[in-house]
Amino acid sequence: MQAVSQTSSAVEIRCCRNIDEQAMLLDAWNQSYCQISRGDFDGSVGSFAAGGVRVLVERLNRTVYQRGQVARSKLAVGIPFQLEGHALLCGQTSHRDGLHVFSGDGGFEFLSPDKHVVVNLEIEPGAIGDRLLRSQLDGIALLLGARPGVLNVDPARLQGFREVLKQLLDAVVATPTLLDDAGVAASFEKSVIFGLAEALQGVRDADPHGNVEARTARNWQLVRSVRELVEDSPDCPLSVAELCARFRASRRTLQYAFEDTVGVNPSAYVRAVRLDHVRRELSAAASVTEVATRWGFWHFGNFSNEYRGQFGELPSETWRRSRVRAG
Repeated sequence: MQAVSQTSSAVEIRCCRNIDEQAMLLDAWNQSYCQISRGDFDGSVGSFAAGGVRVLVERLNRTVYQRGQVARSKLAVGIPFQLEGHALLCGQTSHRDGLHVFSGDGGFEFLSPDKHVVVNLEIEPGAIGDRLLRSQLDGIALLLGARPGVLNVDPARLQGFREVLKQLLDAVVATPTLLDDAGVAASFEKSVIFGLAEALQGVRDADPHGNVEARTARNWQLVRSVRELVEDSPDCPLSVAELCARFRASRRTLQYAFEDTVGVNPSAYVRAVRLDHVRRELSAAASVTEVATRWGFWHFGNFSNEYRGQFGELPSETWRRSRVRAG
């Protein structure tokens, strides 16, 4: 992320040769930096804003002792993409498979290593307009706890979230003006928040109900409700995590119910419905990218393959044919 081809108020990428300048770019964190290892400092901060979410990609090439206090109105977590060397967060060993919680009481102290790339999420619940997202953030806040530190989560889930973030950021770096579209910005916001919820699922995913008959009846009703929402609502959920939040159901419960009654897992079902929304909207769209990102498809290579597998042609072919008809 060294260059941006188009400008947008929602996207800013700054390269820094001065450590204090870099600390100031995380303006809501009230940070001070002290460089520990020797050598020229070379860092960068990429900022991507959508609604109540700001994603800050920070790269450092020196060991830095960081102190800060995140504004009380915000949640702040870091997802390590590269951490090589000795690192500590609030006295806990910092490692690539740990979710780094920076918000909370007492502030944080972070010794970051020479090779350091972290994607930080800065979320302001009060700026989130969607009621469901705010409710989801209440649960996330409880899981993050009241103080900064390293939260050990399922490594596979955390890696899955890394891949989601990479797809989002790669798409926006390639076309920064995407986030100027309200629908795309809302999709970005939802993808980040529900992606974080997905990464935390292993902490809370459990089915406390033991009565088999009651569970079967409950799952049948759950699938019916989900199907009505996904098929008929203009606000189609973008992920299984969002479905879990809407219906207050665990991922395991949703998985079992769908496979038992529909014959596919909920992820495949939601993906198919989202692809269908894309197909229908392509006829009036300015571009394939606009519609794909609005419906949460950020990895365009995968999206094209999934679309062709679903409909037997590339989305660009659908789009061009619809424009010929319109002309």
